[in-house]
Amino acid sequence: MKTVIIGGIAAGLSAASQIKRQEPEAEVVVLEKSGDVSYAACGMPYNLYFKEKPVEKLYAMPLDTIRKERGVDYRLQHEVTRIHAPGKSVDVTDLKSGNSYRESYDFLVYATGNKAIRLDYPGFDSEDVFYFRTLEDTRRAKSFLYENAPAKVLLIGAGYTNLEVADVLTNMKLKPVIVEKAAMILPAFCEEVRAKVMEKAAEKGIELLTGVDIEEKSGRVVRTSAGTFEADMVVVAAGARPNTALFAAAGGELGVAGAVKVDRFLRTNLDGVFSGGDCAEHYVRQLGRNSYFPLGPAANKQGRVIGQNICNPEKMTEFWGVDQTAVFKFFDYTVGTTGLSELQMQTLGKNVVKVTVDAPTRGEFPGGGTMRIVLFCEKGSGLVLGCQMVGEDVVAKRLDVLATAIYKGMTVFEVAELDLSYSPPYAPVWDPVLVAANVAVKKV
Repeated sequence: MKTVIIGGIAAGLSAASQIKRQEPEAEVVVLEKSGDVSYAACGMPYNLYFKEKPVEKLYAMPLDTIRKERGVDYRLQHEVTRIHAPGKSVDVTDLKSGNSYRESYDFLVYATGNKAIRLDYPGFDSEDVFYFRTLEDTRRAKSFLYENAPAKVLLIGAGYTNLEVADVLTNMKLKPVIVEKAAMILPAFCEEVRAKVMEKAAEKGIELLTGVDIEEKSGRVVRTSAGTFEADMVVVAAGARPNTALFAAAGGELGVAGAVKVDRFLRTNLDGVFSGGDCAEHYVRQLGRNSYFPLGPAANKQGRVIGQNICNPEKMTEFWGVDQTAVFKFFDYTVGTTGLSELQMQTLGKNVVKVTVDAPTRGEFPGGGTMRIVLFCEKGSGLVLGCQMVGEDVVAKRLDVLATAIYKGMTVFEVAELDLSYSPPYAPVWDPVLVAANVAVKKV
């Protein structure tokens, strides 16, 4: 059995590793266009802060480990230029030598990730404009930062990435300006959470403007609908699109958000071809259908399922799906969400009880903080539908409690009875999760 994998970052390497774990004699070829092995992309903004720490520290494992210990034929700087689906082969170009060849397969895994939405306005092809999608993007941005010491940085886009970059740059004694095209930041979050993030940006002296259209860049001047901004450096993080052109050209069917359409077993419409990661759809359990939720955990889980199914074609495993859990850091705040967003609940016509609670994160013990929980449940049944949190100290792990509750289909009545740990260094007697659940119980 021979499997060829296009893309070796998250889903690709996970699939390769699972195949070799179950079938050590199987031939697995990974074709990775870039010069980097699998890496933790979410760590890229924070690497900027550490001048002496190479970006390669973000590698999941060394190339030698992948090749020798895992037995994977992992080829860097090998670009697949065409998929021949009927003949089960791909055309490949070795970007180092320029040589091209054809590689056959029994199974193909399409795991090409996504690509940054690039701005095509005048002037945005200059060397002081950076995108933040790959490790090479990080190298370029980091080199520019330390070699040119920019005094003014403009961040275009106010999603997770640029909010994290703003945090890092501020800690480097820079004062970035953020402009966002949409009328509000973080559209998947409710207003009670967005307001706290905006307050924190103002507290840190960050100018954050919404509803801003970019017009052009001329030298150090960026012209927008909100006026002109001087910038020695521009970082664009305006979203990403699934990287599916190669797949579509081979007759592959696309689905939600232009991602590769997959079934619950992560098979595509092409014979013997699976897909996972940021280029593919993701099954959302609460929606009961595929959506697009590109994050590392889902990519790695999908890769593992793909490897399992390639090795066990007669007894395939379904990808269980995601509950849309995500979290990011913004200065001393943790901002997180799990389950359905408020907009999704409205679209689905859910009869919702919404509870907002501000609570301390610890008992009478130094080092604690406050956090806000916005809990959503179904009127009548009390079924937990979603939860969003923002605040200081331990927030992410409390979010995980609600993510688990959603996964198991729990109600707020059940959450209110959870035996959560208590000790002043870690939590008050009534943990914020329990406080929110008890308030919700009274309103259901």
